[in-house]
Amino acid sequence: MNITGVNAELCTRCGACVEECCGDLFRMETDPVRGNTRVLHDDPHRWCTGCGHCLAVCTQNAIECTDADAPLETAGMEHPEKLCAYEALLPFLQAKRSVRRYRRTAPAKQQVDAVLQAMRWAPSGHNLQASRYLVITESAVLRAITDHTIEGFRKFRSVIRLRKLLRPFLPRHLYEVLDSPGLLEGVNAMIGHREEGRDPILFDAPVVIVVYYPDMGPLSLLDPTVAFTYGMLAAHSLGLGSCWIGFAIQSLYKNKRMRRVLGVPKDMIVAGVMTLGHPVPVYHRIPPRNPLQVRWLGDRLDGSGTDGIRTAGKRMSGTGRLAEAAVAEAAGAAGIPR
Repeated sequence: MNITGVNAELCTRCGACVEECCGDLFRMETDPVRGNTRVLHDDPHRWCTGCGHCLAVCTQNAIECTDADAPLETAGMEHPEKLCAYEALLPFLQAKRSVRRYRRTAPAKQQVDAVLQAMRWAPSGHNLQASRYLVITESAVLRAITDHTIEGFRKFRSVIRLRKLLRPFLPRHLYEVLDSPGLLEGVNAMIGHREEGRDPILFDAPVVIVVYYPDMGPLSLLDPTVAFTYGMLAAHSLGLGSCWIGFAIQSLYKNKRMRRVLGVPKDMIVAGVMTLGHPVPVYHRIPPRNPLQVRWLGDRLDGSGTDGIRTAGKRMSGTGRLAEAAVAEAAGAAGIPR
């Protein structure tokens, strides 16, 4: 999407776009001759991410853009808390389970499309929207993913068996993991299940969705994770089960052979694997979770009324917020309290 300007005939000069733009690309300007005020958009360095917040906040639809569909008009979006109240949302989230038993009947294509559409609307860093998806229903490819992952377990089992020889070269915490009594037993069980013809990786799911993303190091996993969360919750709302398959991600991440099998470009990595299908189990209660571990810094929630929008009496610019975030991240990396 390319923001090109503001329609002067529609614009009421309310300033909402000026306040909302995190890149400070809109400004109010007064004509020195005529004395009238207008809103201008200026982006000489192409800093705009195409987030569309200016479109969303404008009450008159006065923001002009190209290379994009028309903005959606959704009834009630001015008060999203009324679209889905927290009292309804929380039980829905609590009822979400990672499903590992699926019926043989595959979901309808329309249902899978609906899950993918939900992923489309997930937020992404700098609005890159760079996630690409592969929907797999071909049995031979699903078996190849499972077999490749199990082969990785066999190699890992060799490392576990050699752990005492490797101990002088391993970090203490890693050795303690390898020396855990249940680890070798669990790995043997996974391998054994596969040798019996079972699928301990993809659980014989009729549909598997793979997301791949440009290779940007650890950052490559963030956007796909958010997108898959959207997709799994959408599947939940459709009566479908899903499960995030971490073992398969580790196996496929940068493996050249499997990337060729899946058609993943060389400059991209497999960042997520999700099973999808009609669940066999019916769950009747919500398992307990550990208590939250939360630390609170500051007193801005003490009822003083601070809205968090203005800092030191002045709204921070988009550049200022980015700088503040960068400083906070650098401080965290250096171990400085923040």
